Amino acid sequence: MKINKMLLVMAVPLLTIFSCTNETTASTAATQISQSEAVGKFNAAIRKVAMMKEPDPSQPRTSAELSDEKKDLLIPAAKGLIVSSGISMAEIERQTANDREKILKWAVKVYGDYNRQMNQNYKSQN
Repeated sequence: MKINKMLLVMAVPLLTIFSCTNETTASTAATQISQSEAVGKFNAAIRKVAMMKEPDPSQPRTSAELSDEKKDLLIPAAKGLIVSSGISMAEIERQTANDREKILKWAVKVYGDYNRQMNQNYKSQN
């Protein structure tokens, strides 16, 4: 079931890009390509982190906490995703003070917004 959802989420941006028929939508698609790529990189980073084995922790963690190593792997993709939404690196640094938690929360919001928009586009096309 998860694979079907993942394929659907990945197929929607491709359908959007291929459905462009004029220059105006083509220029919009060029912007979405970079965001699509950023979403793909963030998604790949999430999958990589999810597959990593956690060494025996010296301190117990809740299931929602990520190790520093995992956060470090996610941050570059998270920043890339935020930048792809039109935010500058300077603005990211200003708003988050380079706090990894804030950056990751922001990236997850952008990721969710992007996926919601792609699902809406897909539904409106069908």
